[in-house]
This record gives sequence, structure tokens and C-alpha cells, in this order.
Amino acid sequence: MKIVHSFWSKPLALSQEEVVQSLAGWRQRKYHYMSWALSCLTFKKVYGAIELVTDKKGKAILIDALQLPYTEVKVVLDQLNHYPKKLWAIGKLYTYSIQNDPFIHVDGDVYIWERFDAHLEKAQLVGQHVDGEEGHYDFALGHLKNNGIGVPGEITADLSLQGRIRATNAGIIGGRNTAFFKEYADRAFSFIDSNRSKITPSLVGSSYALIYEQLLFSVMARAKDIEVAHYIDEGTPQLQQLTDFMRKYGTRKYVHLFGSAKTRFDRCRELELQLRTEYPEYYENVIRFINNTNA
Repeated sequence: MKIVHSFWSKPLALSQEEVVQSLAGWRQRKYHYMSWALSCLTFKKVYGAIELVTDKKGKAILIDALQLPYTEVKVVLDQLNHYPKKLWAIGKLYTYSIQNDPFIHVDGDVYIWERFDAHLEKAQLVGQHVDGEEGHYDFALGHLKNNGIGVPGEITADLSLQGRIRATNAGIIGGRNTAFFKEYADRAFSFIDSNRSKITPSLVGSSYALIYEQLLFSVMARAKDIEVAHYIDEGTPQLQQLTDFMRKYGTRKYVHLFGSAKTRFDRCRELELQLRTEYPEYYENVIRFINNTNA
């Protein structure tokens, strides 16, 4: 199973206000790059290989400056630079669409200390867990409506049929059905492109991403009757512990610093300690880069 990272650098230019509003910003700039380093290095150690899909600036940072040991690098995401920077998840969508072999895409804030189980690696479609935060999706759908953005018909039909919102968290996403990902990414870009004129300064990019990435993926999988194998079972206590680095010593050696965990001092400090202890050479690369640049 191929492990893939994607890094579209244009969203790095988001203003501090936009980053804070999205709750996706790191507490300090250094933690952003420490996270990419620890994610790359832990997956490389476990799987032996990891692919990076990025743009020219991303390569300059992750490969040339931080010297992260990706086994394959594809510099193809500059072609997305005509899109607004707040559409930060489209780099992931494009990356899904160019995969021709079974893969698992992992976010740069996910770290692992053991392989995924065989059931997951053999699945047609893979996700992290079923996202139980329906309120976030309700807000996102209302926010899009208020901005004049109508959701795809298949989402409306699914909501009517399901009677609730069921979406897969894309901390990890992938599977063996690469044809599905090409169709899904094409549909997502079609949705985005048809609403380009409605992307205003007031639009919250993270709310939009919940719909065109996570909800649309889940809706299309259900419409095609393709089961999504989730790494974390729905409703388990593990969902509340995914950001705790003590998990590396547990039964599921997997950590995901998603959402507001990036703003927590204890989580960021533990991230730094993990990188400094396990990979001191790369820790020094990050510190040197931070001290010498404003990227």
C-alpha cells in the first residue's frame, strides 16, 4: 500500500485572522513544519516509502530546506494556483485523482508507529473515522447557502435519505478503488468550479472543505454502495484520544493532531519533543529553516 502526502503551499499565505478563524492554524509556525517532518519520518520508518505531491515552493521547503526523505516527489500542484488560497483542500483532491495504484493519503498532522491492519489495506475505500460532529456540517451547509452556493444534488438526496449527516474524516483517506477517486475528485472540482464567482472574503474555507471533500466523498460512496473501511470505529473512546501522543504505546499506535489540538500548548510541545528525541537531525533542520526564513 502506497502512502502519500500532499502539500499545496499557496494556502500558507492565509492571513493570521483567516488561520485563527478556521481553527486549523498551528500555535506557532515552527510546529507546522515539525508536524510535516514527524509525519513523513514516522510513515517512512513504518512503510519504507512515502510519496510527496507538491508544488515548487513546497519542494523548496520540504525537500531542499528540511531535507525530508520522501522516496518520490511529484511537483504538479502549481497548476492549482489560479484557485483562491482558502480552498486549501483542493491539493488533496488533485492528489487523489492522479493515483493509479492502491494508496492511503495521510495528512501532515498524522503520525504512526505501526502499519495499518490488513483489512484496511485491502479495502476498496478507507477513511479515518465517521465524523460525529454533525453540527459542524450543519453550520457549513447553512454557511454555503448564505453565500449563494448550492450543494450538489447527490448531497441533498443523501441527506433526505439518511435523515442525518454521515461523513468520513479524511485524516487518512484512500483505498484500492482508484477509479472512484478519479470520479469523486472530478465531481468535487466541478462543484467548486461552478461556484468560483461566489467565493468571497466572507466564505470560511474550512466549512467549504467539509462539504466538497469529506461529505461528498461519503455521499458518493453510499450512492455506489461501496463500503468505507474506517481505521477508528465509530463511537469508541479512541476518538477523544487521537491527539494524545501516549497512543504510540497503546494498541493503536496512531496520533492525529486535528482541529483545535494544533493550538494546545501541551500537544504542540509534545510534538516538538517527539521530533527532537526520535529524529534530532530533522529537528535541527526545522529550527534552522525557521530561524532563517519567513515561509
